[in-house]
Amino acid sequence: MATPDASEPTTVPLAGWESHFADGEGFRASDDRELQLLTQQLPSAAGARLLDVGCGLGGYAAGLARWGYDVLAVDWASSAVAAVRDRYQDLVPNLTAQRLDFTDEQAVGRLGADAFDVVTMRLVYPFFTDKRQVAERVRRLLRPGGAWAVTTPLAERLSARRYIALSVGEVGELMSGWDSGVWVDLEPGGLRCIVLRR
Repeated sequence: MATPDASEPTTVPLAGWESHFADGEGFRASDDRELQLLTQQLPSAAGARLLDVGCGLGGYAAGLARWGYDVLAVDWASSAVAAVRDRYQDLVPNLTAQRLDFTDEQAVGRLGADAFDVVTMRLVYPFFTDKRQVAERVRRLLRPGGAWAVTTPLAERLSARRYIALSVGEVGELMSGWDSGVWVDLEPGGLRCIVLRR
């Protein structure tokens, strides 16, 4: 997959993601520590529905299902969804996967309003070009008291790969308009998880 210039807005063609996941390539895997830090900020897993947007090969979604969440893992790449279904058959019905283009208003609308207690986006949110629209969709999907967890690198710490990260200003924009927000630094100088409450 070609790496864009750090100063340009980025969209990755679907074909690029399809081949990436079909080749079994993932991204930085989550670990137990990251999941523990995250779940401390989320609603209780007991009976909670969780939507993992941009699930990739499903490791993060599987980890959250093992913590007790009822997880729907979605990705716009069919190869990613197939990988999740194949790798984590043992977690069904706590983990299901389906293809979903989160930029498609009608497709997201079919999930239903107030349908989830938690929405997660791990290493995904910076790739959306219309972030305000994404936030509005997440708000509609969340039940009152629900949480949106966005895990992302910070651009100021990743200048060579700016396109996969959020700037401090973008983090501020992301956090505005929510009832509350906290963040957890998952690794020094690197990954941050921002948890917003409706």
